[in-house]
Amino acid sequence: MTEGKYRPDDIPVPGDLERHFVEPALAELFENMDEGLFNLRFLKLKKTDEAKVRETAKLVGALKAEIIEKKIFKPRGVYRFFPVNGSGDELFFYGNGGAKLAAFAFPRQKGGEGLCLADFAEPVGGRRDYAALFAVTCGEGVPEFSRREREAGNYVRSYLAEALALTLAEAFADVVHYQVRKAWGIAEEEPVKPLLRSKYRGKRYSFGYPVAPDLANQKLLFDLLRPEPDTGIKLTDGFMMDPEASVSAIVFHNPKAVYFNINEGQAGEI
Repeated sequence: MTEGKYRPDDIPVPGDLERHFVEPALAELFENMDEGLFNLRFLKLKKTDEAKVRETAKLVGALKAEIIEKKIFKPRGVYRFFPVNGSGDELFFYGNGGAKLAAFAFPRQKGGEGLCLADFAEPVGGRRDYAALFAVTCGEGVPEFSRREREAGNYVRSYLAEALALTLAEAFADVVHYQVRKAWGIAEEEPVKPLLRSKYRGKRYSFGYPVAPDLANQKLLFDLLRPEPDTGIKLTDGFMMDPEASVSAIVFHNPKAVYFNINEGQAGEI
């Protein structure tokens, strides 16, 4: 067990505990897109493929300009801060009046330091801590555009639009995470672009990954955030988000928070 090693030293208090709706400009999301990862993940392009990179950049650039000009994608998201405390392998979320609203359960490492996400919050019986939840999407408008392109025989444009939506959703997560840090008063003064390359305080974790594998926790997050009415994000019967180009997460302010391998029992950055 970690025996309090990862307990936060200081606890920044957010400006409010209200629900915030965000609708960033598409240009801001493209500015924070990881183009290298996009090329490698979706186009299987390496930097050494210079001719292909240039050719593809021209095609993608034209599609980006069209998406921005015609507002083909409609990015929307919500975030909110909640009072929290850790309790063993659970993270308790409270309402403004102190009533317990939800308990998120996380697995604990069987080896290493025995880490669990709940360790990054102040434990029950100590100070009141805070965490943020967010859900964002770039999926609205994408299926219709992609279908029209396929029907017109533009299969590459159809694929690129879907790939861009998925990549922009990740960029949106970086943008809203930065907004969360600003609201917390812990944001870096001069963030680099894209934001994912910034060195910032705290970490965010999404469900479905080994440290938070239980997708059913998405239902708790949705119950707390209520993203459906104004973002259009819904949960499937299997707790997947629809549209697919969506990201949700729990955000910790704790500078001691780390990404860790739940199976190998080794903490560290990934």
